Amino acid sequence: MYEPYYLCRLPRTGVVILLKEGDYKYLRNHERTLRVPDPDAEAILLTKGRKHEVVAYYNLINGGNITNVS
Repeated sequence: MYEPYYLCRLPRTGVVILLKEGDYKYLRNHERTLRVPDPDAEAILLTKGRKHEVVAYYNLINGGNITNVS
């Protein structure tokens, strides 16, 4: 079994982050427990998968060499 990784974009800053499953669940739980929901602070899930797949997708959307994606 593999540990899933999550690639998310933070809308306020536009930064793309890579999170392990535990960190992703913590982030989502924190967003749900805010008293006033802030849609600008919610992370947008781009993809979920194995680490090498997620990193390949990140490289693809950020101008990585498309021939290296398997």
